[in-house]
Amino acid sequence: MKKTIYVLCFVGAIIYSCTTKTVATSTASINTSEEYVTKGKTVFDQHCGKCHGLPEASDHTPEQWNKIIARMAPKAKLNAEETNWVLAYVTVNAKK
Repeated sequence: MKKTIYVLCFVGAIIYSCTTKTVATSTASINTSEEYVTKGKTVFDQHCGKCHGLPEASDHTPEQWNKIIARMAPKAKLNAEETNWVLAYVTVNAKK
Protein backbone atom coordinates (compact mmCIF):
# COMPACT_ATOMS: atom_id res chain seq x y z
CA MET A 1 0.00 0.00 0.00
CA LYS A 2 2.82 2.42 0.87
CA LYS A 3 4.51 1.71 -2.45
CA THR A 4 1.33 2.59 -4.33
CA ILE A 5 1.03 5.91 -2.48
CA TYR A 6 4.69 6.75 -3.14
CA VAL A 7 4.36 5.87 -6.82
CA LEU A 8 1.21 8.02 -7.18
CA CYS A 9 2.92 10.97 -5.45
CA PHE A 10 5.98 10.58 -7.67
CA VAL A 11 3.89 10.41 -10.85
CA GLY A 12 1.87 13.43 -9.72
CA ALA A 13 5.05 15.42 -9.10
CA ILE A 14 6.37 14.56 -12.55
CA ILE A 15 3.11 15.53 -14.25
CA TYR A 16 2.96 18.83 -12.35
CA SER A 17 6.56 19.71 -13.19
CA CYS A 18 5.92 19.16 -16.91
CA THR A 19 3.00 21.60 -17.16
CA THR A 20 3.33 24.99 -18.82
CA LYS A 21 3.35 27.94 -16.45
CA THR A 22 1.58 31.30 -16.94
CA VAL A 23 1.77 31.90 -20.66
CA ALA A 24 -0.48 34.42 -22.34
CA THR A 25 -3.44 32.54 -23.79
CA SER A 26 -5.12 35.24 -25.81
CA THR A 27 -3.73 37.90 -28.08
CA ALA A 28 -5.48 40.57 -25.98
CA SER A 29 -3.39 39.73 -22.89
CA ILE A 30 0.00 39.91 -24.61
CA ASN A 31 2.32 42.70 -23.49
CA THR A 32 3.55 44.26 -26.74
CA SER A 33 5.89 46.84 -25.22
CA GLU A 34 9.06 47.64 -27.13
CA GLU A 35 11.12 45.79 -24.51
CA TYR A 36 9.08 42.58 -24.89
CA VAL A 37 9.14 42.77 -28.68
CA THR A 38 12.93 43.28 -28.74
CA LYS A 39 13.56 40.40 -26.33
CA GLY A 40 11.07 38.27 -28.27
CA LYS A 41 12.93 38.82 -31.55
CA THR A 42 16.19 37.73 -29.91
CA VAL A 43 14.65 34.58 -28.40
CA PHE A 44 12.82 33.80 -31.66
CA ASP A 45 16.03 34.09 -33.69
CA GLN A 46 18.15 32.09 -31.23
CA HIS A 47 15.76 29.30 -30.23
CA CYS A 48 13.27 28.83 -33.05
CA GLY A 49 15.91 28.54 -35.74
CA LYS A 50 17.77 25.68 -34.06
CA CYS A 51 15.55 22.93 -35.46
CA HIS A 52 14.11 24.46 -38.63
CA GLY A 53 14.11 27.54 -40.83
CA LEU A 54 12.58 30.65 -39.34
CA PRO A 55 9.24 31.72 -40.76
CA GLU A 56 8.49 35.39 -41.16
CA ALA A 57 6.30 36.76 -38.38
CA SER A 58 4.00 38.14 -41.09
CA ASP A 59 3.35 34.60 -42.40
CA HIS A 60 0.62 34.02 -39.79
CA THR A 61 -2.12 35.89 -37.94
CA PRO A 62 -1.81 36.53 -34.18
CA GLU A 63 -4.32 33.72 -33.50
CA GLN A 64 -2.30 31.29 -35.60
CA TRP A 65 0.91 32.33 -33.84
CA ASN A 66 -0.67 31.77 -30.45
CA LYS A 67 -1.38 28.14 -31.37
CA ILE A 68 2.03 27.65 -32.99
CA ILE A 69 3.95 29.08 -30.03
CA ALA A 70 1.89 27.07 -27.54
CA ARG A 71 2.91 23.91 -29.41
CA MET A 72 6.54 24.83 -30.10
CA ALA A 73 7.64 26.61 -26.88
CA PRO A 74 8.01 23.37 -24.88
CA LYS A 75 10.02 21.82 -27.71
CA ALA A 76 12.32 24.85 -27.74
CA LYS A 77 12.52 24.67 -23.93
CA LEU A 78 11.28 28.23 -23.49
CA ASN A 79 10.17 29.29 -20.05
CA ALA A 80 6.93 31.27 -19.59
CA GLU A 81 8.66 34.64 -19.74
CA GLU A 82 10.55 33.80 -22.95
CA THR A 83 7.37 32.44 -24.48
CA ASN A 84 5.53 35.68 -23.74
CA TRP A 85 8.39 37.68 -25.31
CA VAL A 86 8.17 35.61 -28.49
CA LEU A 87 4.39 36.02 -28.54
CA ALA A 88 4.86 39.79 -28.27
CA TYR A 89 7.30 39.82 -31.19
CA VAL A 90 5.22 37.68 -33.53
CA THR A 91 1.95 39.42 -32.57
CA VAL A 92 3.28 42.90 -33.36
CA ASN A 93 4.69 41.69 -36.69
CA ALA A 94 1.90 39.26 -37.61
CA LYS A 95 -0.29 39.28 -40.69
CA LYS A 96 -3.08 41.79 -40.22
